[in-house]
Amino acid sequence: MKIILLGPPGSGKGTIAEKLAKDFKFLNISAGVLLREEVKKGTTIGKEIKKYIDKGELAPYKFVVEMVKLEIHDKKDYILDGFPRSVEQAKIIEDLNIDLVIYMEISEEKVIERFSGRRIDPNTGKSYHLKFIPPPKAIMGRIITRKDDNPKVVKERFRIYHKETAPVVGYYKKKGILKTVDAAPPPKEVYDAVKKIVKDFQAKDFQKKMIKRERAN
Repeated sequence: MKIILLGPPGSGKGTIAEKLAKDFKFLNISAGVLLREEVKKGTTIGKEIKKYIDKGELAPYKFVVEMVKLEIHDKKDYILDGFPRSVEQAKIIEDLNIDLVIYMEISEEKVIERFSGRRIDPNTGKSYHLKFIPPPKAIMGRIITRKDDNPKVVKERFRIYHKETAPVVGYYKKKGILKTVDAAPPPKEVYDAVKKIVKDFQAKDFQKKMIKRERAN
């Protein structure tokens, strides 16, 4: 099963993707994590990407597409977290034959409120929230606030999101594979809604395969 998770920054895509990967044994591919890993390595490409991330801008699509496709390789069960980020990228990955796209809908005001409590562990890259997903006491001394989590950068990311990424939602809606989830409630409630969508899809897909097998016989 090939799933795409879409949504504005702060909609909770990363948390949802991690839980889905664990519960359904999917490979979790986060474009943001791949980019940050490249930045952490300090490569030439990483230094270029950092300039965009620090300003809240999208990294050039050629970097992202390349890294994501390399990560996927020949895998058949995976989640693409926050990718594609433009209709252009969506068209480039048409050959992946995505099964389901889940859109995490949330307002800018709610995201700014959420980001004020978001923290990251610089050693592992894992994200936490002081209210919703508190970090373990053992790492409290090293967790930090990401540069792109301050309100100014968040507003800029939202502006770019609506310009570049929001059209991707319409693109997949036309294809009939988009499902929308309200991402404003507490994480558990949101995840339960997403999990139900995935389970329902799997059940319908299983039925289709059984009918096809019966007809073949």
